Amino acid sequence: MTDNSGPKPNIYLIGLSGTGKTRSGRRLAEILEWPFVEMDGVIEDRAAKSIPRIFVDDGEDFFRDMESQILEEVAKRGGRVVSTGGGVPIRPQNRSVMEASGLIVRLSASPEVIHQRLVSSATPRGRAVRPLLGDEAPVDKIRSMLNDREEAYSVANITVDTERKSHDQVAETIVQAWNAIGMAES
Repeated sequence: MTDNSGPKPNIYLIGLSGTGKTRSGRRLAEILEWPFVEMDGVIEDRAAKSIPRIFVDDGEDFFRDMESQILEEVAKRGGRVVSTGGGVPIRPQNRSVMEASGLIVRLSASPEVIHQRLVSSATPRGRAVRPLLGDEAPVDKIRSMLNDREEAYSVANITVDTERKSHDQVAETIVQAWNAIGMAES
């Protein structure tokens, strides 16, 4: 990871939808003056359809394959803040790609806070929160998904609880960790 002959390391943000990966990631990218990659947006652009539509038309496996392909591409470029989809770390090969090419930061919040955020953000967008959660994003389903993904999310180098932090505070916490680990020099 600190080999200077390869691309600069990335900062990967992982965690369930509603933990602030996109908004905090955009702020982090601004602070670092790095490109920001929101993987779900890249997938929607490439597929020319929404993620819920991809799940209906092509299935979850097709979607997960696209995630893996885009992750590999981003890892080769380096020097980016990457907001991953909540399911990216589920695949062992994706965890390996992230471990080999950057700092992995898990953003977390309680199931209740995630529920509140997802439901309030779905209304303005006028679409399902996430295909695996549905419009209502029930707290029990969120809790179950967090439990199911705990092992995958444990790959993170650091965890930032986003519940009582602004996006600026989350971004600053990540910058401090990045500098403390010494990856900024890589």
